[in-house]
Amino acid sequence: MFDKIIRLSVGNSVFVNLLFFLIIAAGILGALKLPREQFPEVSLDAVGVEVVYVGATASDVEELIIRPIEEELDNVADVKRIESLATEGAANITITFLAGTDLRDARADVEKAVQATEDLPEDAETPQVREVKLDLPVLTVSLLGDRALRTEADRVQELLSRRPGVAGVTVTGLTEPRIVVNLDETKLRSLQIRPAEISQAIRNAKASVPAGTVESGGSEIFVKTDKRLRSAAEVAAIPLRPGSPVRIGDVAKVRDVEEQPDTRYFVNGVEAIQLVVNREESADPLEIRDDLIELLPTLDEQLPPSAHAVISEDYTTLIRDRLQTVLINGATGALLVVLVLAWVAGFRQAMLALWGMPVSYLLATFMMDQTDMTINVISTFGLLIATGIVVDDAIVVIENTQRHLEMGKTRVQAAIDGAKEVLLPVTVAVTTTCFAFLPLTMVGGTMGRVMKILPLAVMFCLVGSLIEAIFILPGHLAHFASRDAEGGRTARLVERMKAVYRPVLNLCLRWRWLVAGLAFLAFVATILLATKMPFQYTAPGKPTELQISYKLPAGVGREATRAQGEAIRALVLDEFGASAEAEEALVRTSKLRIGSVRDPRTQLLETGANVGIIRFEFKLEDEVIEGYPGLIVRLEDYLATNPDLAAYTIMEPQAGPPAGPAITARVRGRYPEQIDAVVRELKTYLRTLDGVQNIDDDSGIGKETFSVRVDQDLAALYGLNELEIANALRSAIDGMVAAEVSIDEQRVEIVVRTAGAQGLDRSGIGSLTVTTADGRVVRLDQVAKLERTREIGSIRRRDGQRTVAVTADVAQEVITALDASKKIQEYFDDKLAERYPELEIQFGGDTEEINESLSDLPGAFLLAIGLIYIALALQFRSYVQPVIILCAVPFGIMGAILGLFGMGYDLSLFALFGVVALAGIVVNDSLVMVDFINKRRTNDGYEVFDAALDGALERLRPIVSTTLTTCFGLGPLAVGVGGKDEILAPMAISIAAGLGISTALVLLVVPSVYVMIERDVLGLWYRMFPGRRTGDDGSDDALA
Repeated sequence: MFDKIIRLSVGNSVFVNLLFFLIIAAGILGALKLPREQFPEVSLDAVGVEVVYVGATASDVEELIIRPIEEELDNVADVKRIESLATEGAANITITFLAGTDLRDARADVEKAVQATEDLPEDAETPQVREVKLDLPVLTVSLLGDRALRTEADRVQELLSRRPGVAGVTVTGLTEPRIVVNLDETKLRSLQIRPAEISQAIRNAKASVPAGTVESGGSEIFVKTDKRLRSAAEVAAIPLRPGSPVRIGDVAKVRDVEEQPDTRYFVNGVEAIQLVVNREESADPLEIRDDLIELLPTLDEQLPPSAHAVISEDYTTLIRDRLQTVLINGATGALLVVLVLAWVAGFRQAMLALWGMPVSYLLATFMMDQTDMTINVISTFGLLIATGIVVDDAIVVIENTQRHLEMGKTRVQAAIDGAKEVLLPVTVAVTTTCFAFLPLTMVGGTMGRVMKILPLAVMFCLVGSLIEAIFILPGHLAHFASRDAEGGRTARLVERMKAVYRPVLNLCLRWRWLVAGLAFLAFVATILLATKMPFQYTAPGKPTELQISYKLPAGVGREATRAQGEAIRALVLDEFGASAEAEEALVRTSKLRIGSVRDPRTQLLETGANVGIIRFEFKLEDEVIEGYPGLIVRLEDYLATNPDLAAYTIMEPQAGPPAGPAITARVRGRYPEQIDAVVRELKTYLRTLDGVQNIDDDSGIGKETFSVRVDQDLAALYGLNELEIANALRSAIDGMVAAEVSIDEQRVEIVVRTAGAQGLDRSGIGSLTVTTADGRVVRLDQVAKLERTREIGSIRRRDGQRTVAVTADVAQEVITALDASKKIQEYFDDKLAERYPELEIQFGGDTEEINESLSDLPGAFLLAIGLIYIALALQFRSYVQPVIILCAVPFGIMGAILGLFGMGYDLSLFALFGVVALAGIVVNDSLVMVDFINKRRTNDGYEVFDAALDGALERLRPIVSTTLTTCFGLGPLAVGVGGKDEILAPMAISIAAGLGISTALVLLVVPSVYVMIERDVLGLWYRMFPGRRTGDDGSDDALA
């Protein structure tokens, strides 16, 4: 088959050139369509449910909303875990499904379960069900100025929504328009009117009922009663009772008001409205960002003088910076590859090899477009890994063609014979490399999902390089190969290398058992070194941003929460210079949000007037980089000693996708008192560990609460029931929503309140009154008992049981999250487990992610080795020779560990991903070497020792060439020539160092092991079992 393909390539230049330009054209079209982003948008295999229940305590939310929904969710299939958060006025439930679950079906199942939930409170808002994703908006436009800029915000929202690629614009921070009906209780009593009648009158007045159609003049006319309330004046004019002149305005003050939003934003100290711009799935965020930046001055000019539009959050900054870093390093690496090839193989041979790079890359971009991938940091790194690998196939084919040219053959015949001779091992080499990367698509955890596209990008490139080597390269060699490519400086260099290599290899072959033993001991020593190296989930990011979330004691209002945020802002600005010039130079924006904080890992939303989060975006200047550690220390000192704060978390930037605290230890059980006791002891223990910081728990004490317990017998004496009393309370405090109307396309609530209830202190709750059906006025304390309690501020649940999570961050240079979690588990087992046998501790955060991903990595590695072994066994028709070739894998692991250790990196998931991928790369050189040694034995009749010596010498130059191209291709990213990327550098080091060190060992150890097994071990086997030398099928012995 290969012979026909190669002859077609050599004999039909039109076919070769058309195929070449077809791939180029398809690749360019695919590349132009690929959107750019920082990380791939991946599903977290989770569905979220959010329910707003205004005015409810966390306990009420748990009992009335979360528990019923959880009971229905028990019937949903493939659920991995259910996490719930009950806060004041809101319920959040996150359902995580098993990997591979169809999220569309899962979301539909969750929606059905929520809809099937009975007895949810009538005044709770409709549950919202959404898929939880690691996606980010493009940017946030903030309108600074008067919070009442609703009209301008609507206009800007409409304008932004029409821009190309924009999927929608979410507006937050707007004041809520309401029509408030403040009742005069004295007038109501004199007229014997109950508050419920006011609400009913409003509902009756806004009725819009279709009456049907009538025919008139040959056409149909639709008839309906239509009463739309559009203002406070219209509400005030509503008659209370049929035939009565009394109107609502006679017994109440009716006003149009703008209520403060539950969540408020302050950008650079000024209150603002937020417009979050989201992109369409296939849109390029960088193009959208550039378009909106051009639009911003025009938009700003159209606003009133008191308003100003700014970009408060630009999520594309990191996309641009990281892609730029990878591309600069990639271009530097590609240039080094060209120089290395020109130096080792000669300029013409280098150009022939480099023809494969555009074919490989552009075919990869075409396939990426067809599989809905994007250009991001991970996929770009996959293409970068392939920089050195894609030319390996070409180098092997070119080197062998050159060898045939030196035998005196014509270019055409040399191209046919040279390509045909190595095409099978080249195909197997590409296959084994693909097999090494393939298992990485099966690694679990958030990072596993993000990294899934890396092996796909590499494999697409490798397929492209193989197509080029089979169909295109032989045709080019037949026309352009040079007979004297080994002449001059290159030939002298190769001869000098062989002059050094031959005696060293000869010595190793003679002392092969000692060489193998020393290699094994070196591997064991390296593994022992790895066990002493710290392990981390992800690396700290560049100091481009900083977030501080904080919580004040329950019951504290929004103004106090804002004041704390402004104090933090002042501290940060003071650290980098308090002047406006310094702020302009170093702090791009500061953004304070009060009223709600969303957990970056679970996406659970905590609400309340006492919670806030402030985010700073810095310019990456030297002054910021140098001053950032000191800023963190100063912030930690300020927050830790601030008596007004109940909790806080400093969230420094991470190199990977958004993540939560490094340590999350969940204490789970049935008894809240025991949980609280264990949480206190764990927090005390964590304070004794060096490097552990931001220690907190998520329990939280809620507001002071008056529990009203109605005496049903006493209430019945007055003709009242619990619902009537509850509604009267609601009307007196928050007000009852009588109806919703639409005014100027805005939803407006009509709220009925008892005027006398405004501004009540705690002692006045019992004096609130309820009007009975016969007009009697009853004080609340006449029919109910009031109990003053302190409610829980937030309640978390996991798989149906309450949990309290102890969270903390770590200083990576002192202790890792994994080590800290092990210490916590040991402390719990030794000190607490016996005292609290019904409790258990579960780890989340980095530890949970590490365990989930690490549990899959060994299986992925073994699968890679297994697939590679099968491919090699089929090629060599041997059980033993694949083992000889796979000796390169431990050497690669040694090189990766030593490279990371030497460059001061800890072990990490990214580094281990590189080690798994390395398994397929390092075997390529030993594969071709063993294939040539076999050919020396079968074709030329060499004895094992001489075949190993001559075959290894023959492969010296291509092995060195392929190693140098891969190492130099990844080298700039590993050392950060064009800027260092904290995610990709460990992977680049693992592959480059692993391949470089393993190559040195492959050149010496693999031939030694070959002779050791083929001559010594199998020789003894054949002497012991002479009849077993030939396999059942007539082939060489299966052991050989």
